[in-house]
Amino acid sequence: MHQQVQGVSVIVPTLNRGAYLLDTIKDLLLQQHRPLEILVVDQSPNEDASLLELARVHSSLISYFRVPFRGLPLARNYGWQRARYEALVFVDDDIRCRPSLVTEHLRALSRPNAGMVAGGVDEGNMFPSDGTAPGRFNSWTATPIRNFESREESVAEHVAGSNFSIWRQVLRTVGGFDEALAVGAALYEETELCLRVRKYGFNIYFNGAARVQHLAAGDGGCRVNSLPSYMGSLAHNRAIVIGRYLRWFQIPVAYLRLFLLFASYALRYRTLRALVPGFAGLFDGARDAKHPPVCTYRDGASA
Repeated sequence: MHQQVQGVSVIVPTLNRGAYLLDTIKDLLLQQHRPLEILVVDQSPNEDASLLELARVHSSLISYFRVPFRGLPLARNYGWQRARYEALVFVDDDIRCRPSLVTEHLRALSRPNAGMVAGGVDEGNMFPSDGTAPGRFNSWTATPIRNFESREESVAEHVAGSNFSIWRQVLRTVGGFDEALAVGAALYEETELCLRVRKYGFNIYFNGAARVQHLAAGDGGCRVNSLPSYMGSLAHNRAIVIGRYLRWFQIPVAYLRLFLLFASYALRYRTLRALVPGFAGLFDGARDAKHPPVCTYRDGASA
């Protein structure tokens, strides 16, 4: 399917990340692979002079887009629709990486029937691995299991949103990122895409050598600081995953797990305020699950 790789497009959606983003881009500029382009999709309300200067100095490598909308799936769709190359790498705007990151993604993308590649992720707040293979998905509870700190290579079922790659043609075939999940922190956005990619018959591989350090910046990005808003978006997006991809006999178990999650948050924060938006989000998500994914083509972008 992909006999010759001519280049790679690295897509970096960003929102109010300042110095984190500058360090991320500087690491990407040091990538060993060429041809290379870096597409920055900036949703920030104010321009960053340092970022603009960096893009100007490296105009042959960096394409900078400042957009009027907000939402991680929207920004990712905007980026891949403008990508020059077929191989696409998506990273967060608060990562650090070695010069081999892109090379390792391409190596794994070249495996048989590869549709996506999950990269390794180091995070300071990661839970210890439970021994499960990286990137698994529990279809009884609709729970993605990470373990992306592993350094192995294996088949996977989903990717980390901070570090993954996909063929442009695969993304076009499955319908892009679902903009219906662009609520709150866009939870499960990449998981939903992975389930769709596998449903279309493509493989997902994990390559622990395609590795980033995810700094998990405390502000900016699509973080949600309000517990009710967080619960509403979590329930909405998880209900979409449940409704689209679980078998009928798994759905009650998954909803029970979600209700228990509601209860755990209510007990932890000693408030019932999160339950109302949580149930509202659940009903809205169950409704949206009945519709196909939404992928908008903006400003003359090509399909």
